[in-house]
Amino acid sequence: MFTALQADRPQSARGCCKRRVGEGAGPCSRGGLRSLPLPVIMQKFLSNLLIFSALSLCALCAFQWVRESHLRRDIADLQHTVYLKLDMIQNLESQLKQAKEEITRLDNLRVELSGIIKTNKEEIQSLTKYSEKLEKEIEANKAQIAVYKEAIDKANENIKRQNEDIKKQNEEMKQLATDRNATVEKYNKVVEQYNDLVKQYEKLQEEAAKGAKGTEKK
Repeated sequence: MFTALQADRPQSARGCCKRRVGEGAGPCSRGGLRSLPLPVIMQKFLSNLLIFSALSLCALCAFQWVRESHLRRDIADLQHTVYLKLDMIQNLESQLKQAKEEITRLDNLRVELSGIIKTNKEEIQSLTKYSEKLEKEIEANKAQIAVYKEAIDKANENIKRQNEDIKKQNEEMKQLATDRNATVEKYNKVVEQYNDLVKQYEKLQEEAAKGAKGTEKK
């Protein structure tokens, strides 16, 4: 574009600049724009504007390149962050799944334990009633045992008295047996004496009979 503008420059202006290069003062060498024609001024302005636009475009391209490099770096950081977040989300989802499974397991365990607790409560109530029944039976048995103990004590006292009576009766029986034996012994002696007397009497009778016979013979 700049070359095309140079080609469109008027021949008079170019010739003027070429003719006045070696001369002392001229409109091109002095930089005076008032003596130049309007198309030359516009062309110069457009050239400067083009240069400024090109520099501005270069600056804009450089700025955009820097900005895009920063954006690419930010995008890379964001992608890395997104990757980390996704990995974290996956880990959290896995942990959430495990937590849900654990919650389900604990809930099932809670239900099971609730059933066991209910059963244990029922068993405890049944055992409590049975324990109360046993306590009443124990109290009744204690009272019955007290009655039995009193009866046994009385029976022991009676047995003790009976034993004493039996002992006394045994002693009396022993004494009676001793007396009986003594009486029997005395009786036996009397019988023996009686038998001796009978024998003596019979002997005397025989002797008397013999004496009587002898007397009759004489």
